[in-house]
Amino acid sequence: MIFEHFDGVDTSMDDIIVWGSSKEEHDERLKKVLDATRTANLKLNKGKCLVGVQELTFLGDILSSEGVKPDKSKVSAIENMPRPQCMKDIQRFIGMVNYQAKFIPNLSNILAPLRQLTEKNVEWTWNYEQETAWNEVKKLLIKEPVLKFYDPHKPIKISSDASQSGLGAVLLQKHDETWQPVAYASRSLTGAETRYAQIEKELLSITFACERFHQFVSGQAIMIETDHKPLLALFKKPLNDCPLRIQRMMIKLQRYTLQVTFTPGRWMFTADTLSRAVDEKYRHEEKSSEVIEAYVDMVIKAMPVSDSKTQLIRTETAKDEVMQMLKEVIVQGWPENKHNCNPQVSDYWNCRAELTVVDGIKYKGCKIVIPLSLRKQMLQKIHEGHLGIEKCKKRAREVMYWPKINQDVSNEVERCSVCLKYRPSNPSEPLSPHPVPERPYEKVGVDLFTCHGKDFLMVTDYFSAYPEVCALNTTNSETVIKCLKAVFSRYGVPNVVFSDNGPQFTSLHFKNFAKEWDFVHQTSSPNYPQSNGLVERSIQTIKHLMKKSKESGSDFYKSLLIYRSTPLEHGASPAQLLMGRRLRSNLPMKQTLLKSGMEDKVRKVKENINRKQKIYFD
Repeated sequence: MIFEHFDGVDTSMDDIIVWGSSKEEHDERLKKVLDATRTANLKLNKGKCLVGVQELTFLGDILSSEGVKPDKSKVSAIENMPRPQCMKDIQRFIGMVNYQAKFIPNLSNILAPLRQLTEKNVEWTWNYEQETAWNEVKKLLIKEPVLKFYDPHKPIKISSDASQSGLGAVLLQKHDETWQPVAYASRSLTGAETRYAQIEKELLSITFACERFHQFVSGQAIMIETDHKPLLALFKKPLNDCPLRIQRMMIKLQRYTLQVTFTPGRWMFTADTLSRAVDEKYRHEEKSSEVIEAYVDMVIKAMPVSDSKTQLIRTETAKDEVMQMLKEVIVQGWPENKHNCNPQVSDYWNCRAELTVVDGIKYKGCKIVIPLSLRKQMLQKIHEGHLGIEKCKKRAREVMYWPKINQDVSNEVERCSVCLKYRPSNPSEPLSPHPVPERPYEKVGVDLFTCHGKDFLMVTDYFSAYPEVCALNTTNSETVIKCLKAVFSRYGVPNVVFSDNGPQFTSLHFKNFAKEWDFVHQTSSPNYPQSNGLVERSIQTIKHLMKKSKESGSDFYKSLLIYRSTPLEHGASPAQLLMGRRLRSNLPMKQTLLKSGMEDKVRKVKENINRKQKIYFD
């Protein structure tokens, strides 16, 4: 540290404080500090400097010649706490005060007028005695020995809570094995925030607390105390699997080092009381909630779903009684136990931490929750390409949700007359797999097949299983080579091309093609043609898609698109593995899922090129 051995100098993060008992001493110390910063090539912001002041706020405390006193912002949540209106308000307040009882002498006598109002058969009357006790206790809560001054060397804990109408938080530090308050905070919820799911309100209270206590907690490890257990699992989930509002709040919290712990609500007296008796004089700028809502709106509008589809889902959701019950429990909070849950929404219990409501539509993470009336229609869309059960399940789970969706998808596929007709009657034995390549298009398999009297060339990547289908006028070597050149020009030249021993692949033309394009040509054993099993399976799949498309009158190329964009057993689709991005299909999908990760960089380069071209042209 540059100023470690300087007298009358202290630092915290990027703040420096210099003090002296006289102007001469102060100025001498300040000169040493300025000389040291110049030597270390440090720059100070002149606009943020205060020189020669008698009083200033530092680390949340007011420092002056009279000593140290807490900043008003630390204690305004207690000072401006509204007067209790009923017995429950008094009980919560007394519970909070009792938590600090050992630091307040004669507390029992001071609280006596308030405690009288909690007794049975006592009429509620708020007189001079209660008002005096109320104000006296509040004064005791915001000064020593209850309220402690911030110590940068002691551990930090934030206790936060959310009620139906407000947020409350208290910053605590450990003194002699006891957590004592350093600062209080509370605010009421905005109109939009009151409609948040309970888990969103609880996370909002943590976000509010971290931002309000930023000067204390920035750059330090913080323990977060919450009485909402689902939050613990939420902090372990990938960001993209979280509901939209929660995504935005989690992004805001990423600058802090948080360890979230669960504490039963009956032990969180202070935060619970503050969330229900908020500081009405604290004017919360709604910028934070507006940013969250703007982010949610942006994501929703960016989803490749037409306005008519979105409106249809919203309308049918509003008509669905179960969806309305689900909305109520999402917003007001789930019960502690499943057996206390409404049976009609109990199917959603296991995913309750992921559910949210945005503009009348329910979401599980980023997946749309489909109401009952639209599920049949969605099942038809899912099976539009006539893929098998597992591929249809993976395709559905990627973008939408409802209880027992896997079972419904299985039933839909098993009932399909077209799929039943073309189901293989005697499946082949499993083939011996080739070694897995290290990258896409390192090795491809090629073969010819015939369907509906037409010849086709199949090219399948061994890494991604991405199929390329080329129609052939003839099956001679020249035509096959021409098609392969077109495929390689799109995806790159593979290291290895694997085929059977057909005349198209054993000809002199193909041998010269392999030499000219610099790839190794391998062929299957004449006695065991099944060794090209990946291509054989791809051909079987594509032929089934062609036959099913013709039978059902659907578009084969749409079925091919669906097949290429359907996740495989590892969770990624052939298109993702080959191209590094998802393909847009007929199912509603979040716009961010379609990005490859290079868009921002490419956009900046292209904008720079366009700017230069305009300068040269003008």
